Amino acid sequence: MSERATIAFADAAAEVAGVALPGVGTLLSVGDKLTAAPAPQLSGGGSAWTLSAPGAYALSLEALAGGSDLAGGATVWLCRARGTVEGRELDALATITAVPAAEDFELERCLSIALDHELSFALLSHRPRGAGGHGEEQLEAVVFRGDPPVSSVVSQPRLSTTYDAGGQPGHAGVELWEDEESEYALRIGGESLTNGELVHADGARSRVVFMAWHHKSHRALGSYTMTTAAAAG
Repeated sequence: MSERATIAFADAAAEVAGVALPGVGTLLSVGDKLTAAPAPQLSGGGSAWTLSAPGAYALSLEALAGGSDLAGGATVWLCRARGTVEGRELDALATITAVPAAEDFELERCLSIALDHELSFALLSHRPRGAGGHGEEQLEAVVFRGDPPVSSVVSQPRLSTTYDAGGQPGHAGVELWEDEESEYALRIGGESLTNGELVHADGARSRVVFMAWHHKSHRALGSYTMTTAAAAG
């Protein structure tokens, strides 16, 4: 995979979640413990991959639907993830979000929300370098519904984030108007459970927040990753 990729997986029942950034590193939330693991090894392609970090986890990823192409050039896959994470058996859902490697940005945000095997979401926002603020951010989202899942791009997604006194994300709110004729937005809330940071070789930083997501009676463990680009030289 030549693109920049964010692989997020979570299993609420096993109390396991992770975000893996090839070439950068991995953060894992296992039980009540947050740990860092080495940069993942990702191999394969098409509809099947293997993802591993020696001594930490080894997963097989099988695409449950074809990759969903977003207008900004990214592609999102919903996958079944099976294997072990720090000795715990995992059979969960995962998303792979791949962004063109050459794309320049100031801030990038990537959310993974797998509510159950028939309802999952992924969001990606991109703020170009030199942009004036959130108003110039491009936000895209995809929903996966059914069994087997079918993907569709959301017509009008919105994302809001509130921060705690220490400047760390505490709550996220998602509103999704799925098509132009939607009378109401689908709303998802999320509260931070724990967070950590991964530093890229070029100085960029990714803040990974593991979230407890909820929508009506649905509950899920997921993630919200914010990557701030390194200062221009």
